Amino acid sequence: MDLSRRALMGSLGVASAALPLAARAMPSMLTALPDKSTYDFHGTYLNSAYAHPLGRMVRKAGNDFLMSRADSDVTRAWPRDNPRNAAVAKFAALINASPDDIAVVPSTMEGENHVAAALGLGEHAGVVTDVYHYDASLILYGERHKAGMPLTVLTSKNNRIELADVERAITPNTKLVAVSHVGSDTGFQHDLKALCDVAHRKGAYVYADIVQSAGAIPLDVKAAGVDFACCGAYKWLMADFGVAFLYVRPDRVAELKRTAVGWRSATDTQSHAYPFDPPGPPEGSWKMRDTAAGKFEVSTPSWIGLSMLIASIDYISQIGVARIAAHRAPLIARLREELPKRGFAPMTPPETQGPIVTFAYRDAQKRLEPLLKAANIKVTLGSNRMRVSPSVYNDMGDIEKLLQVLPKA
Repeated sequence: MDLSRRALMGSLGVASAALPLAARAMPSMLTALPDKSTYDFHGTYLNSAYAHPLGRMVRKAGNDFLMSRADSDVTRAWPRDNPRNAAVAKFAALINASPDDIAVVPSTMEGENHVAAALGLGEHAGVVTDVYHYDASLILYGERHKAGMPLTVLTSKNNRIELADVERAITPNTKLVAVSHVGSDTGFQHDLKALCDVAHRKGAYVYADIVQSAGAIPLDVKAAGVDFACCGAYKWLMADFGVAFLYVRPDRVAELKRTAVGWRSATDTQSHAYPFDPPGPPEGSWKMRDTAAGKFEVSTPSWIGLSMLIASIDYISQIGVARIAAHRAPLIARLREELPKRGFAPMTPPETQGPIVTFAYRDAQKRLEPLLKAANIKVTLGSNRMRVSPSVYNDMGDIEKLLQVLPKA
């Protein structure tokens, strides 16, 4: 397990480099891991890839927002004075982007739909993706394929998607390579920079679903060169449902069609219909924003969700994403070491750094669910799969509880 931890830290780079300067200077400021005191749930929860529990600071941020809306700040000009900008800035810093490159959307899938529409995917603008991409995303592209869009869905080899297969699949009619950076089902992790280098060399863009990586592993969208990425808040960003961040590489914005318009799309608006207005067309005058938000952020977002994200991203940043990954590594290594001896077949490549480890096990749901339920242990079970996804509040004791319950052979 020590070797796994050291290997992880080497692959991530020096962990302290990812921490805020003040935290590096004063280690006593760092939150101790595992951090069980921040979370109030009962039982053994090893399922944060499904939905992360809400920490006390996140719940407090949501409650404070509700109180301010109901009482102390009821006269505030909420549509223009709200938590949006602070939350966007914190997320942008987490992935090394500019706040101007981020749009707030309701969900990861909505962001991907926006990108598909804005790129004009169709008869001569197709998609290459793989079986590890999110299932609803495969339906999105499958439906477009029915309407004539070229589509290649790559299958796995030895629990991996080979980069060489991606390169071969890209043709002059490929507009987009769409992947899950870390696959939700198996935890397979694309080398995002290598993928972007291949796609760009062949004239295609890259969209990455980062809902299982942002907040869980160090992520630098500029270094990777990714064109589009989207991430909901309720998994490794440790907040709640109803809000997501869509990243658009700034030099791609001008190439995107505007597919929807709302009040956040425009600036310098001027009415010409009322007394004392300057003369002009009756519909008014305005300028369209040519930014990620201007193209895609067309409606009022969840301000309570954004308030909670401010607290959760502060918490993540104070700990440091590299520290979170390093804390998790020996827990996953223990499962990788023990479970194959009991007939659980590994589905997650050992070189992955992500927060997910999955095993194939015949009739997993039927055979394991009663055992886990009786022990108050929560993981994700499929018909023939078990997925475990530990987080900051888990320790080796939680892993041993799971192992005690699972069949010995």
